[in-house]
Order: sequence, then C-alpha cells, then structure tokens
Amino acid sequence: MQAVSLSTVDTLYSADAIEFCPTSSRLFACGTYQIEKDESADEGAPAAEPVVTRYGRCLLYEIGEDGRNLREAQRFDGPAILDMKWSPRPWRGQTTLAIADAKGHVQLHGMDEETNKLSPRQIIDCADEKTLCLSLDWSTRRPTADPASIVVSLSDGSICTLGGESELSVTESWHAHDFEPWIAAFDCWDPNTVWTGGDDLKLKGWDLRQGCDQPTFVNKRSFEGGVTTIQSHPLLENIFAVGSYDANVRLFDRRKPQVPLTEFDAGGGIWRVKWHATNAERLLVAGMHDGFKVVDFDGLSQGSVENGGKLHTRFDEHTSLAYGVDWSGGKGDEGRDVIASCSFYDHTVHVWAA
Repeated sequence: MQAVSLSTVDTLYSADAIEFCPTSSRLFACGTYQIEKDESADEGAPAAEPVVTRYGRCLLYEIGEDGRNLREAQRFDGPAILDMKWSPRPWRGQTTLAIADAKGHVQLHGMDEETNKLSPRQIIDCADEKTLCLSLDWSTRRPTADPASIVVSLSDGSICTLGGESELSVTESWHAHDFEPWIAAFDCWDPNTVWTGGDDLKLKGWDLRQGCDQPTFVNKRSFEGGVTTIQSHPLLENIFAVGSYDANVRLFDRRKPQVPLTEFDAGGGIWRVKWHATNAERLLVAGMHDGFKVVDFDGLSQGSVENGGKLHTRFDEHTSLAYGVDWSGGKGDEGRDVIASCSFYDHTVHVWAA
C-alpha cells in the first residue's frame, strides 16, 4: 500500500529526528540539524579549514485526532540535534525529553502536562564541545524498579551512561568503536545490557555490571555497511532489530547475536527502526534514500520468521534523506496507525497513516 500525506510542514532547518510524546498520541517533537561554514579569511593569510557551526532547533508539534491539522506548539534553539528520546515513564515526576546535541551535551526538558510546553531541566556534559552526541536511549521502556538511566554514543568512538537519583551525571564511559558509533540502545528487558553499532561495521554487546572493558560479543560478519540503528522488541523478550547502511534490516535473538534470524532489504540505507507498540510483527523503517516503510515479519510472535519480512506500506512523498520517524500511538481513517516522519535537506515533516 502506498500511503498519502495527511498534513505537512516546512521545518526550515534540516530535520532528522521525530519522537511522539508517550503521554499524548497527538504531540511529537522534531529535532533539526543545520551547518554553517565561516570561510572568511584575511587576504594573503594561509588557507585554513572553515569554522563549522552546528546549530539546531527543537520543534513541538500537535496534530488532530485523525492526523490532520498539524500545527507548531513550541520551538527553541540550541546546538544541532542528532537524536532525541522521551522518557517512557516520568523522570523525577515529569515526562522528559532527552536531546543528544552536537556540543557533547545531553539536554533534558520537562513537559508541563497542563500547557503541553517543554522547559529546560538539566544539561549534562558527556564530552568536550568538539564531540557530537550521536544517539541516546532510556533504560525504562518496560516497567522496572531500577532508576532511569541513559546510554549515549559519541563521535569519538566512546559510549557513556548517565545515572543518578536527583540529577543525571556520567556514571561510566568507555571506548567502544574505532569509527563513529551511530547507535547505542538498551535491552529493554535487561537494563544491564547495552548494544552498540558503528561505522566499523560491528554490532557489539556490553554488560554494564562487568565494567565494559570487553564486549560480551562482537558481530563483524553480518554487515556490509555501518550499523546505524538498534531497537529492542518491547513485546518479545529476546528479539532486537538492527539497521545498517547496507539497506538491510536484520532481526537477532539476543541469545545468538552472531547470526541474524532473518533479514529484509528495505532499500536506501537504514537510519531508524521502531517497533509497533501492540503489533509484535510490525516494524517502522526510515530508509534514507528510499523513503519510509512499514514492514511485517509474519510469524515472529510465534517464533517463526522463515519467510522473512514483507512490505506492508510505504511512504514516498519526502524528496530528501528519510531520517526521523515514529508511531503516534493513535489511529486515523479506517483504523490505520498514524505516523510522523521527517527528511533532511528538504526540511519537511509529513503525517501519514499505514
């Protein structure tokens, strides 16, 4: 099925991240990333590398119940945004948006449930301002008695974790990949386990209880491009999905992480994958050069994926890199799932249904 746009907006800056608020199927945040180069130099002076400034904007949008009537609710500027995630459960009594930015920070912004507006709560320095925070993930996607923590991947090849009771701070940091680690994610069934993937074509596992001096596994055989996205399955305990620049989505069993259970060529190089909240066999895929897709893995909930994945819906109205995407949790016409997506160079958000 080919999906059509229900509503759209120009974000002005290049858009790369979309995340729906866990307390509202009508409210989502969009992160943007813009580069400005200052190539001015004194006449006669030796040529120098241009000064690059990465700046961005967080945009909060609200949509109608059917996915139409998209409107901007809030905006605030800051360093370029590379990733963002809402706290699945309230953090310190408030739903909180964590932002990974281009100056080595994780920003925390709390949501006021009465006004539906964000306000700054904390900025955590994960690295120096020349290092980019590339991705982040909360440890609390499933109910747990443990306090919330965040894992962050950094452009210098390192991974760090953030924890603490009243405020978050860096609790551990280690070198994980020789090239950019595009993604770090918790096993949502076991917050002691972290998975990372990088431009070195490697998928790695880490046990936070062991100090992370050595990974628990390294898979360097399954991928023909950098590992870009990982998400633990919220309904099936041992399953996690991995996306790569090689355009394939691979499903793994955490008990046998060296060999994928199945793979699906989604096209275009994968940037993000998102599992459906209630349909255990449905995955949302951002395919960079080949648009957005909803893929079904029939039989996955019964432990059988012999037939691999199949395309359920695609959305091709973006004209640039398909980066950010998320399920709203709400329904549109004919009971279809409402989805928001964004693309980079054409700085566009679309809302559609699958």
